[in-house]
Amino acid sequence: MATTIDSIAPGRFGINIVTGWQMAEYEQMSMWPGNAYFGYRYEYATEYVHVMKDLWKSGVCNLEGKHFQMKDCKMSPLPSSDIQIVAACQSAKGMEFAAEYADFNFVMGSGINTPTAIASGNQNLLDAAKVTGRDVGAYVLFMVIADETDELAEATWQSYRDGADVDALAWMADQGGKDTKADATSTVKTINLPEGAVNMNMGTLVGSYAKIAGMLDEVALLPGTKGIMLVFDDFLLGLDKFGEKIQPLMKSREHIIPDGSANITTNGSAKRQRLE
Repeated sequence: MATTIDSIAPGRFGINIVTGWQMAEYEQMSMWPGNAYFGYRYEYATEYVHVMKDLWKSGVCNLEGKHFQMKDCKMSPLPSSDIQIVAACQSAKGMEFAAEYADFNFVMGSGINTPTAIASGNQNLLDAAKVTGRDVGAYVLFMVIADETDELAEATWQSYRDGADVDALAWMADQGGKDTKADATSTVKTINLPEGAVNMNMGTLVGSYAKIAGMLDEVALLPGTKGIMLVFDDFLLGLDKFGEKIQPLMKSREHIIPDGSANITTNGSAKRQRLE
């Protein structure tokens, strides 16, 4: 499927590898391998990516792994260009996987209006990439809640917090708590921190258009940042606000959009916008 898409849009397609840690996502299809999976999910992902890369490179895979055994497995035609791998790893073990096998890694922002808090996550990825000797960039992830004034944006953010589904948040915490060996930087440990549990503690930027533009410029200057993945509380409205009112104020975009145009890739189903 990836090769087919590449034939339509060469060089514009990648695969996001997510190992998955919510037991319920597997149990609904009777596929949960047991809690031991928490400990070997990146080993599984490593073999999975190995198979894909073999097939993309030569059209043949003979991997004899623990989880996948291939015997003269073949695929053709080959993709016309390299298909990039994007990971979404936050833990130390996940960063090692991303540094070895991915081209980019989503790094979660944290806190409310603390754009440079992402620096430690970027640095963890840079440190891991030093070991592998590969160039792996960070796509840092933030939610944007913007309006004409700080007060209006903050009122919207407060309304979301006041209307949080407490039962849903409790269920999510229960799912994350099943991985008893997860380290402090892992997603399961950070999604339910009190300040921003309503949106899974995604780093959130709240304020006027000028304030948001300034904070995104701060993110762009951090070592390791290769792009910004934006999530909007109201996707279509947020996308328009960003393109028309925020992006023109960003100093980091002046060399790219001197005439107000933008090089933007959107993923509407995920309600995200990638800014490179």
